[in-house]
Amino acid sequence: MEQNDRLTPEERARITEIQEFLIDRYVEQNEALEKGDNVRAKEIGMEIKDLQREKEKIKEWATT
Repeated sequence: MEQNDRLTPEERARITEIQEFLIDRYVEQNEALEKGDNVRAKEIGMEIKDLQREKEKIKEWATT
């Protein structure tokens, strides 16, 4: 059984939402870097890490 099969519909929805947020944040980060706004790019990078951590926690719950 795949790990995502063990997730509740709410957890799957949250992972999808997080993935959409991640795409948006990566685009924002790239735009900030292109503009030379390294401070904003680092802030977005921290948001990305937080979202990735949350996504991994949800996936970990499915395996326990």
